[in-house]
Amino acid sequence: MTTRLSLFLLALALPLAACESEPEVAETDTTIVETPDPIVDEPMMDDTTMDDAPEVTPQATVDAVTEAGGLTSLAPAAAVSNIDAWIDRLEGNPDFAPVVADLETLRSQLQASPIDGAAVGATLQSLGQATTAAAAGDGALETLGTTLTDAGNSLAGM
Repeated sequence: MTTRLSLFLLALALPLAACESEPEVAETDTTIVETPDPIVDEPMMDDTTMDDAPEVTPQATVDAVTEAGGLTSLAPAAAVSNIDAWIDRLEGNPDFAPVVADLETLRSQLQASPIDGAAVGATLQSLGQATTAAAAGDGALETLGTTLTDAGNSLAGM
């Protein structure tokens, strides 16, 4: 009987002994380093103009054109969507009034049926020149201006 009692007490004592000490946990030094997001494109205007306007940047527009295989390969609906975003972004800023006027003209031309390539070309030339003039050293904006002008020259037969 003492053997049974001893085994019983031993069986009760083992789990308690296992719980008596805390398991060892290796401590690690975790340092959280916050890095700012890389600035790829600065918006051309402050965000107070149109808080609900989609974010549109010169580089994003150039990327969309490149992915499409060139400005003239971009689907008219995609172009109009991008144009609308630019108009929302620039509208109300007198420095960009000529650009907005050209964008509005271009939107109308792209929504016409059939699309008049020569007229679109002339508008793209004007828009490209206005964009380049407004670039003020912004490389992505200068690239966008050049892309627009080149596409305009191509459509206008220059």
